[in-house]
Amino acid sequence: MGNSSVKPPNRLRSLLLQTFFLLAIVGIRGQENTKTDIGSWMVFSMDNQLSEKWSVPVVAILCYENLAEQTEFGFVRTGVTYKTSPTLKLTLGTAYVDSQPLYHHEFETLTTQVWVYEQATIKTGTLQHRLRMEHRWIDKPTENIFNTRLRYRLGFKQRLGTTYYIKCTDEPFFNFDELYIDQNRFFVGIGRKLGKDVSMEFGYFKTHVGKKNFDRLRVAVHLKTLFFKRNPEDLTQSDFADSSK
Repeated sequence: MGNSSVKPPNRLRSLLLQTFFLLAIVGIRGQENTKTDIGSWMVFSMDNQLSEKWSVPVVAILCYENLAEQTEFGFVRTGVTYKTSPTLKLTLGTAYVDSQPLYHHEFETLTTQVWVYEQATIKTGTLQHRLRMEHRWIDKPTENIFNTRLRYRLGFKQRLGTTYYIKCTDEPFFNFDELYIDQNRFFVGIGRKLGKDVSMEFGYFKTHVGKKNFDRLRVAVHLKTLFFKRNPEDLTQSDFADSSK
């Protein structure tokens, strides 16, 4: 009876948070500079577990304007993650961003970035908190820039039976150079478990950058690999896949 009295409030609170995300994004100003073309945001992520405590994440993203007509950027990141407890993970890693990921044909507009980042991920029931500090070296055709920014992502995930689940995240970006939130990312979609360690997600992805905002269809594939033998009682799928930049 103790469990039945606790679960409904937790689920209700999570659903209210999801509703708040939707209302907040719809109400954000700056619609006059919106890009009307729908793009695509394709994600492939791997969580390579070396032991119960240590793992190596690998995430690759390819973003297109006009669905698959023109590439917007390519992104890859990796690192080393240490699981300090069942609810907390710490990651130190690096990333690379390329504005012309498939071929470099216009060097006068080519922009690349190299990151070093520190990240903490906390899971509490159906909610996930991800806090990341990024140190970015940005190489533009006419200048080189270094800046630091902080990102906080709040995520919600609810299972729908044994195969499907719904997922919603919202992530503001805080720029330390100019001391303001210059970007926000929102996602809502549905996922399907394809196997014990494989899942796929599809949904709507909204990005606000300054006064501009962009609509994307997001498709993600999450894969787990094991390099050690787990105990049978530990064979459970992770509640969240760390799949966005």
